[in-house]
Amino acid sequence: MEIKAKFWIENKGEVVLGGGKTALLGAVDRLGSIQAAADEFGMSYRHAWGAIKKIEQRAGFKIVDTKLGGKEGGGARLTQQGKAFVDRVDSLLSDLSRMVEKRFKQKSGKCSLL
Repeated sequence: MEIKAKFWIENKGEVVLGGGKTALLGAVDRLGSIQAAADEFGMSYRHAWGAIKKIEQRAGFKIVDTKLGGKEGGGARLTQQGKAFVDRVDSLLSDLSRMVEKRFKQKSGKCSLL
C-alpha cells in the first residue's frame, strides 16, 4: 500500500498553485510557449491561458511574461519573480509529499492498516 496526498497554496480561500499548475508553468518556461505547454498537458491554449491568468490574479503578481508574435517570434517565459515562486512552491510540495510518505511508512510498519 501507499499513501497519496495533494497539497496546494491558497490565498484568501482561493487556490493559487498546486502540483498540476506548477508543472504547467514549468513547461511554459522550459518550452518557451504557452501553446506547447498546453499541448504537452493535453489542454487547450485557452484553458492554459485562463489558468495562468487566475494564478497571477490570486498570487498578486505577474508570473508569465509573454512576447507577441505567434509561431514566428512570440513566446512565453516565467518572470524572475514567477520562477522563484514556482521553484519555492515545487520544492515545498515535494518536501510535503516525502514527509507524508515517510510518516506513512513509519506508521504502517508498526501494525496492519486493514
